[in-house]
Amino acid sequence: MNSPERICIIAEGQLGDLLILSPALRAFAESFPSASLTVLVVQRRSYEGVSSADGPVLSESARGGTAAVLRADPHVARVAEVDREALRSLGGLRRALAEWSVIRWLRRGKFDTVVCTFPQDRFFLWAFLSGARVRVGEEGRTFSVLLSHRIRRRKSEGGVLAYYCALAESAGATVRSQRTSVVIPRSYSERAAECWRSLGLPETEPVVAVHPGASGGYRIWPPGRYAALIDHVQRRGIPVMLTGSSFDREVLDEVTKRCETAPRLVITTDVLDLAGLLQKCALCVSNNSGPRHLAVAAGVRSLALIPRFDDVEWKIYADETGAGTMQSLEECPACPPGACRNTLPPGERYGSLCMRALGVAEVAARVDGLLGLPRGDRGEM
Repeated sequence: MNSPERICIIAEGQLGDLLILSPALRAFAESFPSASLTVLVVQRRSYEGVSSADGPVLSESARGGTAAVLRADPHVARVAEVDREALRSLGGLRRALAEWSVIRWLRRGKFDTVVCTFPQDRFFLWAFLSGARVRVGEEGRTFSVLLSHRIRRRKSEGGVLAYYCALAESAGATVRSQRTSVVIPRSYSERAAECWRSLGLPETEPVVAVHPGASGGYRIWPPGRYAALIDHVQRRGIPVMLTGSSFDREVLDEVTKRCETAPRLVITTDVLDLAGLLQKCALCVSNNSGPRHLAVAAGVRSLALIPRFDDVEWKIYADETGAGTMQSLEECPACPPGACRNTLPPGERYGSLCMRALGVAEVAARVDGLLGLPRGDRGEM
C-alpha cells in the first residue's frame, strides 16, 4: 500500500466517539507525517442555539460543539460537519441533492484514503463515490463490497476504542498507543482558572466533578442517587462541582433540588471549557457519556456508571483505576442474557432497571477509595 497524501475519516459526531478516535488520528499523523488529515463529522443533533434549518447540510465553519476537540487537535488539518438531522428532514429530490453535495465535497478533496467509522451502507457509498483508492470499513454490510479494505471486528468485540484503531491499522497506520487525548488551549485553561476562583474552589485540595447528563434518560443514574452521592462527598469535606450543558438542564435541576448540601453548579456551552474545568478536578463521576471520555482524555480520574451490559462496547480503557466503570451484576428482570433493553420503570424519566440496580452505598465506597478516603459511615444510603 502506497503512503497516502490525503486522508478523510467519516466520523461519528458524539463527543465520546471523537475523543476515542484520537489514538487513530495520532497513528495516521505519525505513520504518514506528510499526509493531510481531514475529518468529516456527522452530527446527530444540532448545537445549542443552532437550528437545523439555519444553515447548509454540510459546513466547514467552526460552530463549536463536539467538533471543537478536533479543531484543537494538531494532527487534524481540516474539519467539516454534516448535519444529519437536517439531512433526514429533507425528502425525495431535495435529500438526494443534499447528499450529492456531500459526495461532491468529498470528490473535490481528492482523497486517496477514506475511513468509515460508521458501519453503515450510506457512508460506504460515500467513500466509494469519493473516488478514493483506499476505502476502509467494517465487513458484513450490503455495501461492504464497495470497500477496498474490510475489518472483521465489531464494536461489540473488544469495544469502540479497539475498533477505531483496527480501522486505522487496516488503512496502513501503526497504532503505537491507545491512549486518548485532548488539547486544551491556554485560553481555556485560563478561563477555567477564573471560573474556579469565582466558585471559591480550593486550588490545593481535591474537587470532584459530577456530570449527571447523558444522551438518553435510560442511561442516567437516578437524580436522587446522584444527590445522595454529592451529599456524601461534600460531608466528607470535598467540594463537588456539578456540570452540564443546557441539554442537561432538567436533570441538573432534579439533582440540585434533591441535594441537602449545595454543589457548585456550572453550565458550560463549550466542550473545551468543560475540559479545562475537568482538568483541575481529582475525579469525574458520570454516566456513560461524552464527559466521561473527556475526563479520561484530559488525564483526570474517571468513574462511569453504566448499564449492566454496556461494558461490551464501552469498558474500553485498560486502566480501571484511572478510568473505572461500575455496573450492577444483579440479574435484571427486563434484560435477556448479554443485552440491555434499557427499560425504564413505569412513570420514570431517568434510570433503566439496570442502572437502578446500582446502589448509592457501593458507588460512594468506590468514590472514597478513588479519593484515598478512609471508610466512612454511609448510613442508610
